[in-house]
Amino acid sequence: MAPFSASVERLVRNRLARVLLALALIAVSAWAFFPHVAYRIAPTAFVNAELVRVAAPMAGRLSKDLPRKGDIIEHTITVNLTETLSPDRRHFLDLEQQSTVAKNRADLAQRQLAEVAALDSALEIRISSYQSGMIERIGQEIAEAEAEKTGCLAEVNQRRDVGSRMEQLAKSGWVSQIRTAEAFATREANVTRCEMANAKIERFKIERNSAQSGVFLRDGTSDVPYSQQQRDRLVLRRQELETEMLQQTSRQTQIAAEITGERSRLDQTGHTELLLHADHVVWSVSASPGATVTEGQTILDLADCAHRFVVVDLPEREFEQIKAGDIAAVRLIGSDDWKQGKVRQVLGSAARTDDRLLAAQTARPTSSSIAVEVELLQDQSDAERNSFCNIGRMAEVRFQRTGFGFADRLLNALAGITFRDARQAELNVKAVE
Repeated sequence: MAPFSASVERLVRNRLARVLLALALIAVSAWAFFPHVAYRIAPTAFVNAELVRVAAPMAGRLSKDLPRKGDIIEHTITVNLTETLSPDRRHFLDLEQQSTVAKNRADLAQRQLAEVAALDSALEIRISSYQSGMIERIGQEIAEAEAEKTGCLAEVNQRRDVGSRMEQLAKSGWVSQIRTAEAFATREANVTRCEMANAKIERFKIERNSAQSGVFLRDGTSDVPYSQQQRDRLVLRRQELETEMLQQTSRQTQIAAEITGERSRLDQTGHTELLLHADHVVWSVSASPGATVTEGQTILDLADCAHRFVVVDLPEREFEQIKAGDIAAVRLIGSDDWKQGKVRQVLGSAARTDDRLLAAQTARPTSSSIAVEVELLQDQSDAERNSFCNIGRMAEVRFQRTGFGFADRLLNALAGITFRDARQAELNVKAVE
């Protein structure tokens, strides 16, 4: 023990050792006290984030694909939110009924058009037969009239010869003048009958020409036969049916477009979709998947991990020293890593209480303090993603004072040199021993 005591005594009496020990104590003291001089320190703060509350847009049943509490939304996705229990399909059914009625009416008009076309063909054949028969009949009558005219002309010639002979006999005294007058009268009557036959032939020719053009001038008809009049009525009926068919077809097309839109609306209202943005965590779930919810009922809350922040209280005299956009250092309690943050806003003691929907509670500034909100830079570490993005954890926040940036770097350098000198002195003592 004597040699060890002597070594300790020599070490204590060594001037260099005492100087190095004093320097080490001074460096440690400066290291411990310097942060309070170079920084404005807020030892108590909580990591916070805004919540996005999702409520049921309509009454229905929740989808079973909803995320669970604590799930991290890494990429923007769309999930089914609710399904309607009994969608209102009355308008859709009414449109389908209207479409069926329009289709039936269009089909009926089409069948009637086919019947009208068949009847028109039959009437056309009947009119053609009637026209050809009438033309043939008039031709026969013309032939009869011409034969009658030929006989009449022959008789007129004969009566002319008889009249000439009777006139000569009357001059000779063989017959009386009365018989001669009767012969002349008979001849004039035959001439008149021949002229009537000729006029009849001309009338028959006129009727035949009219019949060939489709206009009939006999048998009590106005201009065309009954079949042609029926065919004209069918033309008007065909136009009405074509108009009806066009209207019903257009109506059916319009209703089909409305049905497509109504079906799309039912598909959209039959279930609602939820757009989940990236970098959010499911903070709370107020309803179980598959449960029935009412309109406006809260379903879940999402915390925004990409815009976390801490709110710290500082003395009100620091209000002019801290500005929005200043850089702050943030360290979570239990961690040795310092992270950068940016001052988002500074609120005075009389400012209104924050009415935002937040994941963690925030203290209202006292009468002599200000509230400084510092936004944390996004961190994608697995540790944070597995712990609700560290929301609710206590943190320490430092705001660097003006003019202490160089001193901070100098202190760090001196602390490194001091510790290296202390280590060298320890090695020297061991070498002396």
